[in-house]
Amino acid sequence: MTAVERARHFYVGTYASEEEEGLFHCTLNEKTGELHLVSGMGGIENPSYLIVCPNRTHLYAVSEKDYGEIVAYTLDPETYELHLHGRTASEGAAPCFVSATPNGKILLAANYGGSVSAFSIRAHGLLEQVSCVQHSGSGTHPQRQESAHPHAFVPSPDGTFLFAPDLGTDRIARYTLEDERLFKQEDIELPAGTGPRTLAFHPGGRWAYVSGELNNTVTALEYEPQSGGLTPFQREALLPAEQASDPANTAAHTAVSPCGKYVYVSNRGDDSITQFAVDPSDGRLSLVERVSSGGRIPRHFAILGGFLVAANQESGRIVSFAIGAEDGRLTPIGYALERSRPVCICPMPEADSADWMI
Repeated sequence: MTAVERARHFYVGTYASEEEEGLFHCTLNEKTGELHLVSGMGGIENPSYLIVCPNRTHLYAVSEKDYGEIVAYTLDPETYELHLHGRTASEGAAPCFVSATPNGKILLAANYGGSVSAFSIRAHGLLEQVSCVQHSGSGTHPQRQESAHPHAFVPSPDGTFLFAPDLGTDRIARYTLEDERLFKQEDIELPAGTGPRTLAFHPGGRWAYVSGELNNTVTALEYEPQSGGLTPFQREALLPAEQASDPANTAAHTAVSPCGKYVYVSNRGDDSITQFAVDPSDGRLSLVERVSSGGRIPRHFAILGGFLVAANQESGRIVSFAIGAEDGRLTPIGYALERSRPVCICPMPEADSADWMI
């Protein structure tokens, strides 16, 4: 690989047994989009969501099981190889998401079983559990909303407020941190049957976008940084009406492009990625196109430079797409990795960038 064909490192989480290789180190050629497997490791059950801390020294992986764990790995500064560092209980069942506050001091976890947790990141990247809050409530869907199901836990751009979309209650729970402990604030309510899953802030900090897993929508919200208010102002369908009404189709991951011009949402069942353009004046979305994800059940994807890399869970295909420089459109370029049940793409953040998870 030449100097102009720089490798971008990323990690892949999967659904795997503890005995299998389930956590993978990979690279993307930033000129061509070609994908390469570097190494794999076992010793962790269902590492279904991953995050690299802002200072690039540690990776944290959930172990999505009944008695959930957060597993910490150190990162070799030259090779980016992973080394097991420690395990901490997630304080809930089926942890499915981790993120960190912008200052890198607090790790946040969403436990699908019904709770959210905050951990202090101590010396050498070790975690100390400092706060856990149990959610309550239910929704209108008889199978998916029988109880609370937090599916993400993300900080506001300045880290003052924390937001947990709860698929089971059609609410976005809002928190503050005081002395490293979580304090519940007033929730943001969404229409019944939405099933909010993942929330992403616009890089300008004025808006946020949340996928509705159960009604196949994306909702745009205006963010008020002083109060932490999130006010919905637009809801857009991800699929045509006939597909959207099919319960086999469920929305998954949401991301905003680093340039702030586009929002992408993956659709499972329909096995596609929907792209919207963002109006720079008011944050409103307009549909651009919907393209095949290149496999079955695109649970997650990430943006790495000029490429989008999608994890197709059921077909076991990790696929790269070129992102159009002028219009943000996704073009498959013929490169893929084959791994069993990939469900998370975690980029190594750039050394000069605080944008460590897209």
